[in-house]
Amino acid sequence: MEEQIRDAFVNHDLSAFESLLADNVRWGDDDNPRRCRGPSEVMANFSRMMSAGVDADITELSSGTRGILCGLRVRWPEGMERRGDVDLYQVYRIVDGRITEIQRFNDIESARESAGI
Repeated sequence: MEEQIRDAFVNHDLSAFESLLADNVRWGDDDNPRRCRGPSEVMANFSRMMSAGVDADITELSSGTRGILCGLRVRWPEGMERRGDVDLYQVYRIVDGRITEIQRFNDIESARESAGI
């Protein structure tokens, strides 16, 4: 699964990433105004960011006992609410070979703990 995630990010291949998502995938807490429910909402969010010029490189990708940690160096273009380079971390929960939950973390230690690394 790690290589499939890496390939989707490196190649900016939204359809490849979408194929990794479960039908019931969740991204963000229920009280988060930017939360996504289901593959179409997750992919619409990724598509909006890419269309706006947001780009990212994987800085770490490793599996733990509770998920896959994906470290990202995100580049936000000028004119967006967020600007510059930011390190973000996502933990993907996997069930039956599909991503069922995407959790975002601002620090590597919390992400590693959540992924079971």
